[in-house]
Amino acid sequence: MAAMSLSLARCVEAVARLLDGCGPLDPVRLCMSEGDVQAEVCASGPDASVSMARLAAVTGSEAAGRTDDRDDGVLTADLEDGVVLVAAVDASVRGAAPGLRATSTAAGAGLLRTLAPWTAALDQELLPGAQLWVEDDGQGFTVRLLATAVCGDDLESVAAAAGAGLERVRTWRTDSGLDGRGSLPCGQSVHLGVVRLA
Repeated sequence: MAAMSLSLARCVEAVARLLDGCGPLDPVRLCMSEGDVQAEVCASGPDASVSMARLAAVTGSEAAGRTDDRDDGVLTADLEDGVVLVAAVDASVRGAAPGLRATSTAAGAGLLRTLAPWTAALDQELLPGAQLWVEDDGQGFTVRLLATAVCGDDLESVAAAAGAGLERVRTWRTDSGLDGRGSLPCGQSVHLGVVRLA
């Protein structure tokens, strides 16, 4: 059964295993959906090249991109369970100082495993096409679930489906829909966003 929530959970687990195999990487911003992963390595110069090379080695792929001085090659790879990875280099994390990083690639993989049970339990009917963002800024991790509500959908119902399994969930209306926040049992904060499609 190819349910959205199960696909998102498989995607999260596949990326956790990928990070395990890579060894230390520079901070990475991840966007995961139904079998799709976008990864942005937040670094520049030789550091970015090392991180991209590690990703390429683990996935058996080669980065293909421009051959100028910037490390903006794009790596595309098929991971397990039909998950497709697209990785590229983005600017270094703003305000980050070398040697003062508080996060790690291993901690990122651990966080993804913590998220897997929650993503597996999400309501597939109310959250088609939801995107899960996990961002490492070098000092901590930010987790966001972004969902859409079609014209006939009730924003509160979609937000409730997104927040299922979270503790201390609160939501508030915005110009584009609903925003919210809750936390996993481990204490990790999760930001929720529901945007109404026109």
